[in-house]
Amino acid sequence: METDGGAGNVVRNKKLILKDYIKGFPKESDLHLTTESIELKVPQGSNAVLVKVLYLSIDPYQYIRSTKIEKPGYFSSLSPCSVDLLKNKLGFDEAFNYKEEKNLDDTLKRHFPEGIDICFDNVGGKMLDAVLLNMKLNGRIAHCGMISQYTLDEPEGIKNMMNIIYKRLRLEGFVVTDYYHLFPKFLDFMLPCIREGKIVYVEDVSEALESCPAALVGLFNSSNLGKKVVIVATE
Repeated sequence: METDGGAGNVVRNKKLILKDYIKGFPKESDLHLTTESIELKVPQGSNAVLVKVLYLSIDPYQYIRSTKIEKPGYFSSLSPCSVDLLKNKLGFDEAFNYKEEKNLDDTLKRHFPEGIDICFDNVGGKMLDAVLLNMKLNGRIAHCGMISQYTLDEPEGIKNMMNIIYKRLRLEGFVVTDYYHLFPKFLDFMLPCIREGKIVYVEDVSEALESCPAALVGLFNSSNLGKKVVIVATE
């Protein structure tokens, strides 16, 4: 946002415009950067407020909102660097890239020889099918996405559903908006953990609104490492 040549409360504001609905994987050319003049005031008697954006969180969900037929969930992949990051910096006991495993059932049995108590699933498809085989009795599965399925013409079927009965499993969908009312409680718990180093996070930061298209594309080709953030302004 820049002052418009001494025109009082009028400023030049940059924005990214989607040229058309995105088909397939996103490209930088799908977005167009433009500039417009806006007046820094709200209508008289309005309860509206003016907000200046300093940081943008780049998330795969933004891709979902840019497609003609909205599909819930995320695209994701783990590069070798991501696996190393999870194990050596973020403190995970084990990690693997499901796309590189030839037999997911064997992989899960190797990592969870006693079975899985709780699974937070963002993958679906063959990964979920293998998880069902490896759940413990009375295990729980929270479904937040089905990333392995969104680019398929025909979604893969699940063959091991009988395990839900045999193992008395509980499966439930998870949508973060259902829990916004708990956000203050979450901050009370999480912020001290971050300050004390009990929770570790990694950010992949780029600067300027112009970098947003490349930042979004980077989510889908594994070029980012950590949470992608764009610094739009510093003050």
